[in-house]
Amino acid sequence: MTNQTHQASPTLDPMAIMKISSAYWHSSVLHVANSLDVFTKLAEGSATAEELAKRCAADVRGMEMILIACIGLDLLSKQAGRYSNTPVASTFLVKGSPRYQGGIVSMFESWVPAWSKLKDAVVRGEPVVVKQHDHGDEATRTYIMGMLYRGIPQAELLAQEVSLAGRKRLVDIGGGPGIFSIIFCQHNQGLKADVFDLPQTLRVTKDIIAMYNAGQSVSTREGSYLEDAFGSSNYDAVLLSSMINQEGPDVIRSIISKSYQALESGGLLMVQEQFLNTEKTGPMLPVLIGLNQLVHTPAGRAYSAQEVAKMAEEVGFRDVSFRPLPEPSPFTLITATKP
Repeated sequence: MTNQTHQASPTLDPMAIMKISSAYWHSSVLHVANSLDVFTKLAEGSATAEELAKRCAADVRGMEMILIACIGLDLLSKQAGRYSNTPVASTFLVKGSPRYQGGIVSMFESWVPAWSKLKDAVVRGEPVVVKQHDHGDEATRTYIMGMLYRGIPQAELLAQEVSLAGRKRLVDIGGGPGIFSIIFCQHNQGLKADVFDLPQTLRVTKDIIAMYNAGQSVSTREGSYLEDAFGSSNYDAVLLSSMINQEGPDVIRSIISKSYQALESGGLLMVQEQFLNTEKTGPMLPVLIGLNQLVHTPAGRAYSAQEVAKMAEEVGFRDVSFRPLPEPSPFTLITATKP
């Protein structure tokens, strides 16, 4: 037997596995700081760890450690012993900011127990928790408001990328906060839109429509995309945004078929999703979204844009195409026309 000396390749990062294994430490720091309103309190002015500990009813030692960790995440800076928000924190994590995303941080924090059961979901092939909407009105509002603030820049981008000029009626299926309908109507004079979703969701949607003074152009329509028709040749545009990954292939085909039935001739279908590439090797974000659906839903998964585009063609849509939207958006857009 010969002795072999194993030397690590100089091109391999010896910390690579640890970085992956401990990645949840990073998100845990953000979850805690967000839940303690650290960023909103710092919007009033810089503060020491002792001052913030008092404001947040936290231990000084623990608070200082969280603040130092936030510096490492580029969320805070420190000068002369006082902590301040970075532009990222000021923009996305301060309550009242027009681009506030603290709601979605809270949503991801609420998913931590479910993700701790990922192995069970992989082994059994079924969800390990009930759906977020089954958790009550307060959880639903938190979820929908998180979707709103995350969706604003994407809605602006989509409205710039796809003109609905001359079209009269849009239906946004599973439209949640309704922000895509609101912004499409702002960009296209004369356009009216219906946000189609469950009653519990639409109670929040109505408040958002009122917040944007969009009641003259955007309406809500109660229904389940699993059970109800979307219409019969009474729309000239249908939007399916961030909903494809929630369902299995049979339901997706049904949704596309109902969209086809709801459109008049010449009507436009828009499917916006964070899709896998054609080879299904990435990107990582839709891969993780697919796993999130495994944890939370009976049949959800990550799809490639090619798969969904093929379904649209099989339903009868023509001029089917897909393309990635401009960076930094992680979305791919499928468009198709009803003959």
